[in-house]
Amino acid sequence: MTIKSHELKDMNDLLSKGKTIAEIARKYSQYDYWEIYWKVNDRSFRGKKYVITGRLKKLVTAQAKHDREKLVEEAQTLLNELYKSLKTNSKKLIDIDRVMRR
Repeated sequence: MTIKSHELKDMNDLLSKGKTIAEIARKYSQYDYWEIYWKVNDRSFRGKKYVITGRLKKLVTAQAKHDREKLVEEAQTLLNELYKSLKTNSKKLIDIDRVMRR
């Protein structure tokens, strides 16, 4: 089944807000988990954490300098994405807090 474009946009928005693909799959139960996994633009925060952890574990055993540099670049890209998401979500939380304190 093809995911409707407005639902895919909503799914990507949920991912950017920290939801996991499993949580999204529960919300959109008409779609298969793997169908959602392959269609969304990004991994969940947890997914990025697992990938970074995996790259760091491989870094310990990688012998070639080129392989180590590639693993570090992949981990750095994911860390930058997490940082960017954290900044965006932190700003949203600050804005929400300001509104609630009025």
